[in-house]
Amino acid sequence: MVRKDGAEARRERIEKIGKGVHSSLEHNNGEIPLGKTVSGIAVQTGLTTERIMEYLTLLADADHFILDIEGDKIKKTVFENADSDD
Repeated sequence: MVRKDGAEARRERIEKIGKGVHSSLEHNNGEIPLGKTVSGIAVQTGLTTERIMEYLTLLADADHFILDIEGDKIKKTVFENADSDD
């Protein structure tokens, strides 16, 4: 049995959470409640709220989605058409 190092395990957790959030955003018109999402991830993974928020913040900083903490929402990132010169 091969053991994973801490960085690889962390990367896999962040990736799994990111995929789950993206899937939820696709099925819910591009917007999901932050609090319920964090609670659901906590139940599924056993991670603390603080750790989940750290991972979500990292993903948001990498433009995977938009965290609206004050509005208690996660929103799908909408990219403007970069090819348009208008």
